[in-house]
Amino acid sequence: MMLKRTLGCLLVLTLASGILWAQNAPKVAHTKGSAAPAQRWNPPAGHSVIWTNLGPSFSNLYNDTEGYYVLGPSNSAGFGEQWIGVPFTPSSNVSATVLVAAVGIETGTSLVNLGLYSDAGGTVGTLIAGGSSTHVPTFGTCCGVVQVTIPATALTKGTQYWIAATSDDTHAADFTGVFQSSNQSTIAYNPAQEGWFTFSGEVPGVAILQ
Repeated sequence: MMLKRTLGCLLVLTLASGILWAQNAPKVAHTKGSAAPAQRWNPPAGHSVIWTNLGPSFSNLYNDTEGYYVLGPSNSAGFGEQWIGVPFTPSSNVSATVLVAAVGIETGTSLVNLGLYSDAGGTVGTLIAGGSSTHVPTFGTCCGVVQVTIPATALTKGTQYWIAATSDDTHAADFTGVFQSSNQSTIAYNPAQEGWFTFSGEVPGVAILQ
């Protein structure tokens, strides 16, 4: 079950004259060796895609050589805890049942949370539905994904929502993973549970399924 937390005050990271506040930038990971051959991924039978930035093909879903760290408080990367969220907007009124994320594990306990969140003024708001998975592919091996089934959750056309990858600090405090990149857009991250910041950069790969 998704670990529920009360987030601190909402902080918004902005860009000033094209210069990022480097001290607040999310921590980025890169593979240390050559990427493994691609492995095909298909949506689960009976499900259709509501929104995704994965692709262009299911044999090349995302960039498996880099991404943003998803970290528990006892991670092996030597950084503070970090969570990552990606916004999306459905094009019709629809019900979501599966969350998909291009999260890979480097070290630690194989357990990560995926959550569907409301929007709060352009960043991550309140948890709507979520779950956890122990089936986390190894970082740098395309193209496995983390999939979490959630209760059927109504989404409203034209409304922004967020899908976020977070650590389970009770059962997997040592989780050291990477939310692997798909393309350029806006994301959000939460360092050490200080609150969610928005950030422009390479956005991790996600899909939301009906």
